[in-house]
Amino acid sequence: MTNLGHTTSLILGLPFDLARANYARAVRLGLIEHSMLKSARFAQELTEIERLTLGLWARRV
Repeated sequence: MTNLGHTTSLILGLPFDLARANYARAVRLGLIEHSMLKSARFAQELTEIERLTLGLWARRV
């Protein structure tokens, strides 16, 4: 991937990073129950949404 493609991928991924950070903050504040299974499910679903939304620009882990 070129530098421009990498930069584009990072910029387009910001809303998903914010969603992950907000989820973690809500768990820490006690607004969402702390559960490893629910956390993993959230991460998996958000990654799937990111890939469906961004297509080729979605980040791969």
